[in-house]
Amino acid sequence: MPLILFIDTAYTHTHIALGNESGILAERLHEPANEQAAVLNTLIAELLLQEGIAIKDIDAVAADGGPGSYTGLRVGIGVAKGLCFALDKPLMLFNKLTLLESGEQRFLLVLKARAGEGFAFARQDGTELMPPQHIFYEQFEWQQFEGFKLITDDVAVLETHSQAEALKSHVLAISYWNSQAQERYVRAAFDDVAYAEPFYLKSAFTTSPKKKF
Repeated sequence: MPLILFIDTAYTHTHIALGNESGILAERLHEPANEQAAVLNTLIAELLLQEGIAIKDIDAVAADGGPGSYTGLRVGIGVAKGLCFALDKPLMLFNKLTLLESGEQRFLLVLKARAGEGFAFARQDGTELMPPQHIFYEQFEWQQFEGFKLITDDVAVLETHSQAEALKSHVLAISYWNSQAQERYVRAAFDDVAYAEPFYLKSAFTTSPKKKF
């Protein structure tokens, strides 16, 4: 019965949990914004102490790999990789887009990236129709998802598409995540701890240096 530690720091909050095949044993949600670096290790230690579990007894670490906050992702994935290296445990990264709205059967999910851009994912009856990807709103073919429930956290999309609904929360449903992680653990579908990186889904925005005279 694999015991998995869950770490989610992709948004502004800090969310951790412990789960096994039977379900979620315990979880902690720290809602104050952008305090991941300050509280994550303490939350993990407190949760393990509360459950009487030694850190060496976990079987794997599952982390929210984004997309999301650059700093938040680096904090969470850095801690997850550090634990896996130190304990010689497997790592599983999950794309946040595939974990949100787990109860919807036919939907298009769009999270804001920056003005005019977003991260999108579509699913129908449990089947992935469009993998997580970065999109430009003006170029995206919205009509191909006519009839789908459009869920978003971007005010611009809500204003442009009358049928769109606001995303209720960025907090992941740990029970659903646990079911996905348990299935991956059985298949040994692990990420390479050394090379695992956040799912930024888009290239970094850079500029060319100015010539010095």
